[in-house]
Amino acid sequence: MAFLGSLDIVGSALTAERYRINVILQNIANEKTTVTENGEPYRRKQVVFQERPLSFRDELRKAKGGVQITAVVESDRDFKLVHDPSHPQADENGYVRYSNVDTTEERIDLLAASNAYDANLSALSVLKATISKTLQMGK
Repeated sequence: MAFLGSLDIVGSALTAERYRINVILQNIANEKTTVTENGEPYRRKQVVFQERPLSFRDELRKAKGGVQITAVVESDRDFKLVHDPSHPQADENGYVRYSNVDTTEERIDLLAASNAYDANLSALSVLKATISKTLQMGK
């Protein structure tokens, strides 16, 4: 039955990394967004992970361990100012406020999230092979 807890942990990690990838792709897609519903340019978002604690009492209840998403926070970094007087969103000085998304930073985060996802897939494959071998031993 310890295998089931391991599957829960790997599954939670895969879910969390997939969500992180979706947020990163949303950031990249909105890099040039100058106005959102609140009237400001798009703000970069980041996912905050936290360990799902597993106490002795939780273990007795067969609760899940692993990782959970606790928040999606917006960056407080300044917006990018670009001088473009012909842009419809330009201010009186001709500057347009663009999103604070840096595509290079997003690509690096995407690579890290993708690698973490792949590592969890590898862990899942090892776990599945171990479960299969264990079941074959019981025959």
